[in-house]
Amino acid sequence: MTELGSLRDEYPQRIARARELMEEGGLDALLLFTGPNLVYFTGATGMLGGRSGSRPFIYLLPRQGEPTLIVHDGRQFEARALTDVADIRTYPRLSRLPLETVLGAIEDHNLKQGRIGAELGGEMVLDLPFGEFMRLQAALQQVEWEDASTLLWAMRMVKSEGEIARVAQACAITSEAYARTFEAIVPGMTEAEIERTMWGNMLALGGASPWVMLTSGPGNYDVLMKGGTARVVEPGDMVWMDCGCAIDGYWSDFGRAGVVGGPSAEQKEAQRAIREITQIGVEMVRPGVPVAEIAQRCNEALKALDLPITSNISGLADRVGHGLGMNITELPSLNEEDSTVLEPGMIVTIEPGVATEYGTFHIEENVLVTDEEPRVLSSPHWQLWSIPV
Repeated sequence: MTELGSLRDEYPQRIARARELMEEGGLDALLLFTGPNLVYFTGATGMLGGRSGSRPFIYLLPRQGEPTLIVHDGRQFEARALTDVADIRTYPRLSRLPLETVLGAIEDHNLKQGRIGAELGGEMVLDLPFGEFMRLQAALQQVEWEDASTLLWAMRMVKSEGEIARVAQACAITSEAYARTFEAIVPGMTEAEIERTMWGNMLALGGASPWVMLTSGPGNYDVLMKGGTARVVEPGDMVWMDCGCAIDGYWSDFGRAGVVGGPSAEQKEAQRAIREITQIGVEMVRPGVPVAEIAQRCNEALKALDLPITSNISGLADRVGHGLGMNITELPSLNEEDSTVLEPGMIVTIEPGVATEYGTFHIEENVLVTDEEPRVLSSPHWQLWSIPV
């Protein structure tokens, strides 16, 4: 795989852009806890950026002055090695917010009467027990708390070239892993064995933290949100998977399928029909297009399908796609209520889908918005694999 350059040069630019948006929104600071947003501004990946109930991480980004990163004593060396934050403060106790340390940082930045933005909405969560956040609020009664999710998503939805390269590489790894895995399936394998094969292929190709959803066989095609089981695949079974992996914390997410003994005529036709609807969505991924219009067009096409549908997969999910980046599912949600308008640099999934008694028909694509035509990052192989008997 291609050697990717460091994102380290991007962090000062991200901080500067956040401060512009804070100025526009009247915020004096952002206070972020463990998770993707903290990683986005500090580059703290791996265990340092992962969630930890025992050792919460806290990042304070004032509109003026140096940011502060607060970490447990046991993470101080990684924090200094992996980030460029100059003001790193530590605390010793486990399993609770280091309130005095946080208050000290807020006081040092003259924010005890400020307007502070936090991850309070928009599909974001405080990676902190709510009781601990209540303690913080009680200690800062003159602080005005604001939801910073709109600001954060405005930045994260539009990817840099470095971010795009990481999603593209994750997609390339997943594409090759699908090809290797479907070629390795034989009758008599269990779903769990197929799942482990797909995991192993993504890992061997350089993907981190692989995940697999898998279903197979009659009676199971509506049951998608699961991993492999002890069920043995047999001739005639469709094996459907939705998988992904990460490169430097940026994800792939798309699904492919095959049939043991080869697909029937009705399975081929259903797959072709879903591919056609998916392509309608893909072709609409262009600057200036509201995501609600993509959802409406795909939903209309799904309603016109002449198939014995047992469940409308994307209808039940209430969207025909979503954003993709540091989260496997990000905003925007491609449904008829989302007001987001596409911009170059956004990456979205397009995934209208249905289930029938003879298969799961869902060909998810990962698509980059460019200045011109959409760029599909996921595998070009959308046809049903023929798994030899």
